[in-house]
Amino acid sequence: MKRIGVTGAFGFLGANFVSSLLEGRRNLRYARDDLEIVAFASKTRRNPLFDPADVTVENLDVLDCEDLASKFSGLDYIAHFAGRVDYRQGWRRAVWDTDVLGTKRVFDAALEAGVSRVLYVSSICALGNGTKPEGAPAGALPRADESSSPYGDPDWPTSFASPTEALAAVDASLAGDYGFINKIKVAYFDAKLAGWELAKLYARERGLPIVTIFPGTAVGAGDLHYAISKLVNDVWEGKLRLSFGGGTSFLDVRDLARGAILALEKGKVGEGYIIGGRDEHNLGYVQFQNMVATLARSEGWLAQRSPPVLPMGLLLAIAFVAERLAPDGSINEAFVLSGSRKNICSSAKARREFGYEPRSSLDGAILECRRFSEARKAESRKPRLLPFARRVLSLVH
Repeated sequence: MKRIGVTGAFGFLGANFVSSLLEGRRNLRYARDDLEIVAFASKTRRNPLFDPADVTVENLDVLDCEDLASKFSGLDYIAHFAGRVDYRQGWRRAVWDTDVLGTKRVFDAALEAGVSRVLYVSSICALGNGTKPEGAPAGALPRADESSSPYGDPDWPTSFASPTEALAAVDASLAGDYGFINKIKVAYFDAKLAGWELAKLYARERGLPIVTIFPGTAVGAGDLHYAISKLVNDVWEGKLRLSFGGGTSFLDVRDLARGAILALEKGKVGEGYIIGGRDEHNLGYVQFQNMVATLARSEGWLAQRSPPVLPMGLLLAIAFVAERLAPDGSINEAFVLSGSRKNICSSAKARREFGYEPRSSLDGAILECRRFSEARKAESRKPRLLPFARRVLSLVH
């Protein structure tokens, strides 16, 4: 019996990974019946994508060193999906602590527990801008690969000039010095970049058997916290009438789960792999919103096609005002900077080295994302018995 621990197991990406493990395919060179899944949870302990009875559920705080060391004991594999995405200025330190210090402590605990394989889930935002492929047609978007780097790129909103500087920020925060936080523009970008540097360092200097993946922007069912589903729902319902000028590599979340399993099984230690969608699903946000609008209109919704893109200067001015009027609101400078990047990538390395191939259509993923949201709304509208009423009924029966 092999045991795999999955942090963030009830989040969007983690739940799809667990669900894929439970589907009965042969993964990690052994069959499903030979695999025990330990689903680590923080606040969320349930996701409709899988039955908690099919896994072992344990609480876990990635910032608690003792808890990590104890919970990782006896595990053969760890898949680290837990993380925080937040663009609000006041949450920069929380993002850093979870995505960087929490990740470092996961790596330390994995070393202490003697885990034989670690999957670290980063993001394509850690790779920065790409270059145009040779022979690409005019208008084709530049694509980043695993060798790309945002350091020194004035167009990429990272505050670090080199890997050394990123790792120095990790050391500073461990010592309680967060002075570097004040110059961070997009905390999530910098945190994922620092996490990638840590992964390479731990593989190179400490012998941690770690494989990193860089997921594209996943779409599909299981999004409890309205990451991609907020965008899909707002476009679908005609609430979003503007768009950003950036773009990203979209993919079906089930393809991401399959790619993550392949990387855990066959990826090279110390290496990173982009897990994106089909080449034609490298899209600008306007194009993606048009896809959503077309599907929505086919079902009778009045979704707007080809939303206008405001100039970058105007977007930043709006964000500046919005942050001061509502510091905890969703419109802020970091969000604008993130949405204005062309975060386009190629999964060629994953295809070449372990046979990853995205199989799902993006239309189908959008529909599943929408259906999942509708099901959650319907569930929330159902009348619920108060605990006292439930107890009375149980006594009667």
